[in-house]
Amino acid sequence: MDRTISPLHLGEGSGERLHKIMNTLKIFFRNLKHRKAVTLINIAGLVLGITGAVLIFEYVFYERSYDAHYKDADDVYRLVYHRYRGETLLWKTVGTFYPSGEYLKSNFAEVEDYFHMDWRDNIEIAVKEEENTMKSIFEKRAYFASETIFDHFDLPMTRGTADCLTEPNTAAISERMAKKLFNDQDPIGKTIVVNSRERYAITGVYENFPSNSHIKSDILFSDATRLVMTPSLRTSWGNDHNFTYLRLKPGTDYKAFEKKAFPKMVDDNYAEQLNNRGERDDYYIQPIKSIHLNSALESEPELPGNKKGVDVLFGFAVFLLVIAWINYVNLITARSVDRAKEVGVKKVCGAGRSTLIRQFISEAVFFNLICVALSVALVIVLMPFFKQLTGIEHLGLIVGTKFLSYAGLFILSGIALSSIYPAFVLSSFRPFDVLKGKFKSSGQGIALRKGLITFQLFVSISLFIGTGIIYTQVDYLTRKDPGYSYQSVLVVRAPRTTETGEAYRSKIELLADRLRQKPNVRDFTFVSDIPGQEILSWYSLYVKGDDPSSVIGFFRTDVDLAFFDFFKMRMLAGRTFNEEDRVSQNKHILNEKGMQRLGFQSPEETVGAIVMRGKQEMEIIGVVEDANYRSVKVEAVPTAFTLRNDAKQYMAVKYTGTADLKSIISDLESEYRSIFPDNAFDYEVLEDKIAADTRTDHVFSLVFGIFSVLAGVISVIGIMGLVIIIINQNMKELGIRRVLGARLPAVNSFLWKHFYPQLIVAVCLAIPVSYYVFQKQVLEGYIYRISISPNQLILPVIFIALVLAIVIVILARKAFSENLTRILKSE
Repeated sequence: MDRTISPLHLGEGSGERLHKIMNTLKIFFRNLKHRKAVTLINIAGLVLGITGAVLIFEYVFYERSYDAHYKDADDVYRLVYHRYRGETLLWKTVGTFYPSGEYLKSNFAEVEDYFHMDWRDNIEIAVKEEENTMKSIFEKRAYFASETIFDHFDLPMTRGTADCLTEPNTAAISERMAKKLFNDQDPIGKTIVVNSRERYAITGVYENFPSNSHIKSDILFSDATRLVMTPSLRTSWGNDHNFTYLRLKPGTDYKAFEKKAFPKMVDDNYAEQLNNRGERDDYYIQPIKSIHLNSALESEPELPGNKKGVDVLFGFAVFLLVIAWINYVNLITARSVDRAKEVGVKKVCGAGRSTLIRQFISEAVFFNLICVALSVALVIVLMPFFKQLTGIEHLGLIVGTKFLSYAGLFILSGIALSSIYPAFVLSSFRPFDVLKGKFKSSGQGIALRKGLITFQLFVSISLFIGTGIIYTQVDYLTRKDPGYSYQSVLVVRAPRTTETGEAYRSKIELLADRLRQKPNVRDFTFVSDIPGQEILSWYSLYVKGDDPSSVIGFFRTDVDLAFFDFFKMRMLAGRTFNEEDRVSQNKHILNEKGMQRLGFQSPEETVGAIVMRGKQEMEIIGVVEDANYRSVKVEAVPTAFTLRNDAKQYMAVKYTGTADLKSIISDLESEYRSIFPDNAFDYEVLEDKIAADTRTDHVFSLVFGIFSVLAGVISVIGIMGLVIIIINQNMKELGIRRVLGARLPAVNSFLWKHFYPQLIVAVCLAIPVSYYVFQKQVLEGYIYRISISPNQLILPVIFIALVLAIVIVILARKAFSENLTRILKSE
């Protein structure tokens, strides 16, 4: 017999399949329409859950994407080291010694290449404009860079070639800087003047560094220039003002490489000097892709991210999706009684279980796809607001292949898992039990629903507890006294001129005198480093009479006579600087950490001590209280304060709190330009700079709080749906209770008993788990942290219980007001 299938048969088969699909869709939409309230609740829960999770995933993927776009990212590492004296940690820094890269490449086959970078902060750049006028700007962060930088960082050149940094006194600039300095002109061949002294030819223009890069700079100077300036750098194992990056051969076990290479590097080059001082250096390398979230060392080029916070948010997003799908499963299985007769009738008419499973899975997939489509639309609408909230410059990962594949896989897995169980439950009903009404009194699915409700309440309580803890921690950081006063302070970058010494200082003092005469200006100070950033200068001292090899490193801040009063830093012993100290230049003030580093036990013991700076004797005249100069999230560092003028870069102006800031800035700029007409004027409000330090923590707190509320709303939505279903399934019982004299509180009690056991279990789980997770994963990431109080654990429980009670009361009241005749009439 010819068994070839004819086109007609194909057409009939296709038509039959289309008919089945249309029939399934018809039943699907009829069921949605039949239970409008539960349908809307289900859609709202899923859409909110998917939308919230996608937005959090976008933020998490962005934070984890740092430096992953560079072509050699998997094989590039940054060299860092810690220095110890005995078992005491002196410092841990990203700065390393210039010869280390060449040594490692020459002696270890695992190293394919290396490159250097060295930061330059707060430089003034000037270019000649038409009619021989000069245009000047300040640049906060620039670098010297090896000639191979563009190969390793994979930055496309828009003008010039990748080898543009081979010669001394050459520089490459970003497209952003090219626009800023030269407008639409071709920058190649143009000359810039740096700090009124150094001249560089522009030899290349590169695309802007991506925002998700741990290094960002709009200008790179050739490393050859630095070697001309300081030839001894090539062989110096004492100057660690340098970033060293290594490119290892693919497949190298970098941990094994660390153990083999770095002890030998130290032994071959400077172990003797370390041994003489009782010190040691511990080196390791950081995968470049891990730097942003895992490194918070001294001299970091950019503020690090919060890995634990990002990990917590990722888990949060997963929980948000799980809660949303739990709602879906709960509501679908709770409605199984409504659809039991449909299943019973279909089975009596010959429908097999596999047919019913396909139908219910199809319905679940249709429902989820509708919610996904609505979520995508909502994400598109909310993305600009989310971008503004998080402060991320470019939120584009949502359209990336990797993001879409991961998110798509996760969402499809959720759809599948949330569809299969209800389908098997609904298809398992036995027709005779259903048609007899026996199913209604069975316990099928009740245990699972109770478990899922418990999980929802557990997650909601945990997230609300976490929100309170995180908010309190961030508020604590915001209010913490850093050890100095920073309110009502304007900071102006000092001009970079050719004048030096007394001539330069006299102009600064002239500006200070003029400003102090302004009615809204209270004080002025001239310093090398301002609060809110890392101290850049380094200093070495040892106590007179000790072995000179015991020299100890300090951070050094150059100040003027007004500095300590200006910032209201508290003296613990001794005195501040006076006019005689400015002349002699041989007096020091230390902070508490500096005092301890020299081995003194008390401020009083320290005052009057003589320390050595090389062969020069210095007297310690005072000890000041430690201040979190760089950040309230970072411990104070050993600091020596001096009266030198050569490194001062900032002028700080304190104004009256009621003054008009715009007017003060205008007066300040006018006076500045009258004295320094050829220099750039650049300022910032110190309060804003300090606030930026905790900005990532505020963002984390805000994002966590918003989505915690969202998770709570989703849980409440799900519980509302379950209460509605319970009411609908028990309307006759409730009606009979009313006839027999039951009042509203009895109805509330009837509904409440379906939820309070789950609430009790959820509370018993949420409190200890939340305490452990947020103590270990969040708070321990902070140097200065709060202690978790009982209120932070108990108040969220009370809040969730109240919300649950209010939902039950409102829905019970509505059920109680239903018409008795309609309720009790025969089905």
